[in-house]
Amino acid sequence: MSPGRHIPALDGIRGFAALLVVFCHFRTFGYPELLHPRAGDYGVLLFFTLSGFLMGHLYLPRSPDRDALASYAAARIARIVPLYACVSLLSFLIYRFVYADFIYPIGLIELVRQGTFTSTVSVFWSIGPEFQFYFLFPAIWAATHAKQPLRGWLYVLIGLIVAGCYAASPWLPGIFALAKMHIFMTGILCAVLVRQIPEDRMTRLFPPLLLFTAAFIWVLIAPPASVSAWVFPPVTNDPKHIIYYADPLKIVACALVILGTAIRHPFNDMLWGNPLMRRLGAYSFSLYLLHMPILQLVRLAGLAWGISMPMQILIATILSLAVAGLSNEMFERPVGNWVRRKLTDALNGHAATRPLPLAAESPSS
Repeated sequence: MSPGRHIPALDGIRGFAALLVVFCHFRTFGYPELLHPRAGDYGVLLFFTLSGFLMGHLYLPRSPDRDALASYAAARIARIVPLYACVSLLSFLIYRFVYADFIYPIGLIELVRQGTFTSTVSVFWSIGPEFQFYFLFPAIWAATHAKQPLRGWLYVLIGLIVAGCYAASPWLPGIFALAKMHIFMTGILCAVLVRQIPEDRMTRLFPPLLLFTAAFIWVLIAPPASVSAWVFPPVTNDPKHIIYYADPLKIVACALVILGTAIRHPFNDMLWGNPLMRRLGAYSFSLYLLHMPILQLVRLAGLAWGISMPMQILIATILSLAVAGLSNEMFERPVGNWVRRKLTDALNGHAATRPLPLAAESPSS
């Protein structure tokens, strides 16, 4: 597989992960259970694994010189910060001055935590580990380009650090990247595997991985009674959901889905890389951050105006997707591109000599 090549199907799997999170949150507002409430944990697992995969796929083949690091930093900051900061500030204003029961209760102290990416509010908790991981990844990137025998020793050191973080993850704050490094690293290892295995051999792996992905989706949507207790264990005494985020089998399951989706195959392009799924993937970050306020608004309007429950669900779904699309087209993408250009110029001293990989320009990166 060509290093840095854009993989359209991964856009679609990102959109699917976002939908898992959205549909499991309907129950929060008194709607009927559309998916098991813990299905969203698998959505976040897919996000984290996919993030690690994309970092490995886009950047590890390149030398981490000044231009590459500047492009990397600009792309990562522009991907997350503008929309995250905007939603955080708007949520603060709504909560403080408009509606005290707003779903994102962000006061002054919490606004500071938003700014340091250590928030525990609703869906924001998962943005912190993702963004912190962006600062840790360059060390892994540099290690892959070190000369032998230093490279081997660095690999051993990284492996020991990740193993130590995994062992300590039940006690580490769940909002810190170190508590999730084993998930990100699994994604990176998947990217290395895809790059090392010849494409014809990867193609032969596609049928069993496709069957596994189908089974994965099936047990998330309609889990058989025989596996339901393992797929969706309760988290009553597990506030950090360690039973999901530290379970090797669940992480490997998500990694196999990413691996299967990353294979260049016409069926992947049809199923995950079609225009609708790719658009959903492009809107996924906006959808992830904005769906909760939309669900709350529709629920309040439904109760006030006597709108039937099925109609509320339909309106909430359509409105969430529409608002996410508008957010992406009118703010997230244009502002992100502007921020990336400005940061790239600033970090390179207006002397950028190497553009970002094509795949890094995609909404999935």
